[in-house]
Amino acid sequence: MNTRDLHYFVVAAEELHFTRAAEILFITQPALSKQIASLERELDAKLFVRGRGGVTLTKAGESLLPYARQIIDLDQEARGAIRNSLTAAGRLTLGFWLAPGQDLLKQIITSFAARHPETHLELRRVDWAHHGAGVENGESDVGLIWLPRGGRLTGLRCHRLGPEKVLIAMSTDHHLADRATIGPEDLAGETIFMVPTTGGVTAPRGAGLGRVRTRVVTTIDETLVGIASGLGICAFTESVARWYPHPGVTLVPFEGAEPAEYCVAWREEDESRSEVRDLVAAIVNSWKSVTETASNA
Repeated sequence: MNTRDLHYFVVAAEELHFTRAAEILFITQPALSKQIASLERELDAKLFVRGRGGVTLTKAGESLLPYARQIIDLDQEARGAIRNSLTAAGRLTLGFWLAPGQDLLKQIITSFAARHPETHLELRRVDWAHHGAGVENGESDVGLIWLPRGGRLTGLRCHRLGPEKVLIAMSTDHHLADRATIGPEDLAGETIFMVPTTGGVTAPRGAGLGRVRTRVVTTIDETLVGIASGLGICAFTESVARWYPHPGVTLVPFEGAEPAEYCVAWREEDESRSEVRDLVAAIVNSWKSVTETASNA
């Protein structure tokens, strides 16, 4: 068993409704069902009984629940102890889903090093299933993320760096590639790449998902190859389009989409740490500098 699956199980057990649980976890309902099914196979026991109005716990599920909570708590305590020891040794970790552009990253590192030359800043790329870029489970101290729908980040603080326009990435020979703009009605019948969490590369808001096919992707490389091969389309933010160009991909502005909010996140209990505050400040100032330079170019 891994703690992520146990966390999914606990949230589902508390909500007794897979769709609501998936929204809280920032994953799709099919992805949650898949992970629960995997956990049930591993334990060789059914944990839930499905019904029209939701789910109920089986005897096995009721037995697992208190132990799952204990394991999750112990995991968080262990990660916290390790994190504190690394901080004492002069290390801080910046997590992200997609590597920021080198212009932004260089400014962040330079600015932070000027304030904390004794602290080594580590960079950690995490998969999109970590809604806080690893901050939520202690893998990262500070994270660069796109704010989830609803703006909820349980247990985390965040600072909004700024809104970004949404573009639709498609193959260069896609029938919409020559359009100046496209709207939600143009996506009917399309296959849209989605990620396990709501972030910067996801299904576009307002796309009318009831009229499209969706396909889950897990990495930017998989996404770009799939788009260039004509297997589907995907919503990109302006910064993702700038950081990850691909010769086989065309980008068309998506009209009617809500802007994506790029944010920096950290844990509530770490607000008193000067190195965390200074890293957040370095990110905020670097983002302002890079975006101002880009807008003046």
